[in-house]
Amino acid sequence: MQHPDLADLALFAGRDLPWFKQWTVGRHVSGCPACTAELASFRKMLSTELKGEMLPPVAWEPLASEMSANIRLGLEASEAIAAYRHPEPAEERWLNWRAAALVASLTVVASTGWWFAVSAKKLTEPVAVAEAAPVVEASDSGVEITDGKLTLELRTPASRASFVTVTTRGAAATRYTDAETGQITINHVYLDD
Repeated sequence: MQHPDLADLALFAGRDLPWFKQWTVGRHVSGCPACTAELASFRKMLSTELKGEMLPPVAWEPLASEMSANIRLGLEASEAIAAYRHPEPAEERWLNWRAAALVASLTVVASTGWWFAVSAKKLTEPVAVAEAAPVVEASDSGVEITDGKLTLELRTPASRASFVTVTTRGAAATRYTDAETGQITINHVYLDD
């Protein structure tokens, strides 16, 4: 059996424990003669201290007059501070004009900075982009011409045998024969200078 510590017994004597702790210590004390005797000594000490330390009677009249004097003094001080801090009407107009001038100058600075930022961005954008030279290519699948951006491709059907011709002047051609009709299809791509 574990006994509660002396601090818990002292708090139990004054009924200052939380309700669950009060209940558990009370159950233990009801079955333990040693803790019951310790609890009785705490209760005896508590009752003798209360009897010996009674407060003397209080003279309320001087306290009431001192409190009302302090209240009056505080009210007068707040009125004096309010009168001291309140600016004159001409001074208020000067403050309002200065605030408006400050806002206007900040607006001018911000808009000027924005304008310079936009202007600098426009100057860094490229004026013209050099285009890549067109290229003509030929393969078994067809011919194509590309300029780097756009591509034109003429494909030959995969089941057809084709004949590819390429020149040094930038032209390419493919020819194939349709087996069913016997017609010849010619795709010719060239660069026009």
